[in-house]
This record gives sequence, C-alpha cells and structure tokens, in this order.
Amino acid sequence: MAKASNFKTWCTENISPQCWTRICLKCADIIRQKGITLSEMEDLNAEIELDDRLLEALNDALYRYYEVKVDEGSLAAIQVS
Repeated sequence: MAKASNFKTWCTENISPQCWTRICLKCADIIRQKGITLSEMEDLNAEIELDDRLLEALNDALYRYYEVKVDEGSLAAIQVS
C-alpha cells in the first residue's frame, strides 16, 4: 500500500500544488466510501494508506487531467517530513 502523503508530495513536486486537490475531488465518492473526508485527504497525516482501489482511482484521475501516472515504487521512495 502507498501512503497518501507520498502521493500528495509527488503531485506537488512534479505537477502543481493544486494537482492533489483536483484528483481528490475527482475521486470524492471513493474517498468517502473508504471513510475518509476530503479535508483529511487535504490535511494529511503521514499514516493514511491508499488501498489498491483508491490508488488506482487517483492514478486514473491523474492520467485524465495530466496524462501521467505514478507507480507505487516511486511513491514508496518519497521521504515525507
């Protein structure tokens, strides 16, 4: 599983700070089904884990908006302080 904070950091560093918000809004239904609020996704603590379904949905949204995807290995390599 990938950490949401790593995905957010990747989006901010590689695309823009608004990227994370955009893809989270696109996946709002799935995020809510997981019991996570959009506020929690925006103000992440480092412990929120993305299961395979949510990671795939976020990556699909990332591709739709920016024509790029990020692999789980790249996310695991990110150090979030």
